[in-house]
Amino acid sequence: MSPRHALLVLLSFTTAFAGEDARREQLKAELRQASAELARFSRAVNLVHELVAPSVVSIHTREERLRPILYRGRLFAEKREVEVGEGSGFVFHSDATASWILTNAHVVLQTNAEQQFVTGRNGQPIGYDRIAVVLNDQRELKAEYVGVYPESDLAVLKVEVPALPTLDWADSDQAKVGDWVVALGFPLGVGYSATSGIVSATDRSIGSRMGLGGFDSFIQTDAAINPGNSGGPLVDVNGRVLGINASIRSSTGANIGLGFAIPANLGRRIADDLRQYGRVRRPMVGVNLDDITPENAQKLGLAQTQAVQVTGVVPGGPAATAGLEPGDIILTINQTRIASLQQFQARVASSILGQPLTLRIWRQGKEGERTVTPIAEDDLRGKLEAAAAATAAKQGVALPGFGLALASDDQAGLVITRIEPAGVAAGAGLKPGDRLLHERSHGQLTTTNDASALANRRELIVQVYQGGRSFWLRLQR
Repeated sequence: MSPRHALLVLLSFTTAFAGEDARREQLKAELRQASAELARFSRAVNLVHELVAPSVVSIHTREERLRPILYRGRLFAEKREVEVGEGSGFVFHSDATASWILTNAHVVLQTNAEQQFVTGRNGQPIGYDRIAVVLNDQRELKAEYVGVYPESDLAVLKVEVPALPTLDWADSDQAKVGDWVVALGFPLGVGYSATSGIVSATDRSIGSRMGLGGFDSFIQTDAAINPGNSGGPLVDVNGRVLGINASIRSSTGANIGLGFAIPANLGRRIADDLRQYGRVRRPMVGVNLDDITPENAQKLGLAQTQAVQVTGVVPGGPAATAGLEPGDIILTINQTRIASLQQFQARVASSILGQPLTLRIWRQGKEGERTVTPIAEDDLRGKLEAAAAATAAKQGVALPGFGLALASDDQAGLVITRIEPAGVAAGAGLKPGDRLLHERSHGQLTTTNDASALANRRELIVQVYQGGRSFWLRLQR
């Protein structure tokens, strides 16, 4: 190689190395910038932990067991307390006298191998002999049951320690896929831990985990949720509770990135009800619904291919009062799109009693709004019973042996509402609209209770009012 050629080669290597050094320096600069941004996110998670951890507790369930002991040839039984389960929870309310903790019902109630609640002779779920709560500062406290709601897998405990730090609630209806979340709790007995991830899906249906037909609308996350995390909070980047960690889907029992949390809006309402009343006052609007398939939506000319359709309305209930009718299609609740029956049920279940909900409906090609105000399930049941009683009163009490039915109204006696064509009453010439004023041995007839009292009689001697005239008539069966 000539000296000139060697010099050219040396210069080309020098230029290449210089270019490589410049590229590395550029990468380092970009990495420092990206690392600074990641450090800010890491600091946010640090702050979430520092804010939330003091409110997260470990829950231990214990049972008294008898252990046989052989002493000097005699068999004795020794009573021992053994730990049978553990989970997590968090403080959601406190005052100057005590603090209240929210957790999963399956953490503090006994379940069988199929993860169904074990019930006693009274049909109620069975708890444990003792529940211990370990606070963030390692204090162990005895907890007492306040209330449980297996239908949503939630329970509230109370500890006699005042003013423990509480967590704020997020609006879970605003959760979006991709939002960063942090799951906190005490998994697998290894102690407190925090894991991060994103919201993978909302309004996720996974089937009724406890087999009680409960609400089935979860927040799905890939934040690691393992056994022991149950009942702990799933919080957003502001440290507010977005959900209550409830379950995982896994063939091994270990986390594979499919975790599910009960939405905060539902959890908050149930927690407040259990704390204040010891039971849940479930909001209802009094409708029967069915899912609309995309095919049916297309046939109807709906732009929204997923919605729910009203198939029945409870007389006198909130939906009836708002003017909803069978056949109406519900598109949104409070501007949140409704794509399925379970989503509608979850939105109503998380609503507040007495607080109006705005429904956007589709009826015969036109859209409109209706405002419904949820009432408690007990109140709706009362309206159902009243409607049933009114229907029964209108149709009348049947006296099948005599082939007629009697009802009360605002006029004298009982009115005949129905006559069986081949019955005793028809043979005697009675017709619907005739009135029975008295029965000789019973007395004056005024209420449906009077009619019921005549149902099993073999013979009636009644005063009849028919076509403007009154006469006595004997009816025998």
